[in-house]
Amino acid sequence: MPASWKYFVVRTLNMFLAIIIIAMIISAFFTMLEAEDKEEAIERQVMYEIEYTHFEDPDLAHEYREERIKELRKENDLDEPKIKRIFDNAVDMITFNFGRTKRFTIAGRDGGTQQINEIIMHYLPNTIILFTTGAAIYSALAVILGLKVAQKAGSKLDRALTLFGASLSSMPIWWAGMIFLLIFTGILGWYPRPRPIFPSVETLGYMGYLREYLIKMSLPLFTVVLVQFGGRLWISRNIVIKVLEDDYIMAARAKGLPEKRVIYGHALKTAAPPITTTAGLAILTSLGGFLITEVVFAWPGIGYMLRSALYEPTALGATGYPFEDQLIAATTFVLVVISLIGLYIIDVIYGILDPRVKIGSEFSKEGK
Repeated sequence: MPASWKYFVVRTLNMFLAIIIIAMIISAFFTMLEAEDKEEAIERQVMYEIEYTHFEDPDLAHEYREERIKELRKENDLDEPKIKRIFDNAVDMITFNFGRTKRFTIAGRDGGTQQINEIIMHYLPNTIILFTTGAAIYSALAVILGLKVAQKAGSKLDRALTLFGASLSSMPIWWAGMIFLLIFTGILGWYPRPRPIFPSVETLGYMGYLREYLIKMSLPLFTVVLVQFGGRLWISRNIVIKVLEDDYIMAARAKGLPEKRVIYGHALKTAAPPITTTAGLAILTSLGGFLITEVVFAWPGIGYMLRSALYEPTALGATGYPFEDQLIAATTFVLVVISLIGLYIIDVIYGILDPRVKIGSEFSKEGK
């Protein structure tokens, strides 16, 4: 088998193996949590039944309690071996059979239930649209400006952009979001007050809905791009500077080649694999790293949904409903799968841009 095919086959098998292992780990953790919740619920139900029945004989009450707990544990599959429950839940997870929620729907904690797949597919596109758009914008800007700055390393422009980028990247994105909300919503009134619900397409029409969507996305998108741009610029600048110090770049300049041809024809080709990798990783990390930003801007994505699934106060604010462990486990698995597939795509693209990584196994054979 050619080395390139071996490379792709090995990477594909590694991805599927990682998905299976992650599914088992998530299943083991949330199966134990689910079992604890069910045991507590069974205990409360049986104690209520005993209190409501008013047993006069304590022995009868004790016997009823033991038999009833045994019956309810069987109904909830708690009598099965733990490893079997973990394996069954992992299989359901891998096949995207997540089941239904306890009392959570797209509308929130209204006491109803809904298919978990439907809830995730309602919120996930908003997260992907916001953060992948932001990552694409700041990655593209970072590459373009990084090439320019790298050509003038040590100049005033280089120092200014480095200081600017370092200052921005040091700010927590949620903190920057609150500051921008204070300025653009509280003081200037340019941005609408954050609300997690969009008007429907039926109410506004497609163009009106698109306009409202873009307006609501504008400030969180601006925040993501501004805060993350500095770090990407610094990475792109350093990669290009290192490439420009190579001997073949100096040789190309010595031959009298135009600077644009040296930069875009030689340097960029060599710098493309690491720059592409870091840009891809930026997009992937944005999906999981900025979830708290959705809460700040009330952006109806996975982060906002997870916050509601973890804890939501009652109307009186005294207590909260139990968190939706199945929904959280399913969301965690979906995000992990997206990340693993993204890493696989980055790995394949890197292998295409830099053929040297395909023949690593050949070098190992020669070494033996």
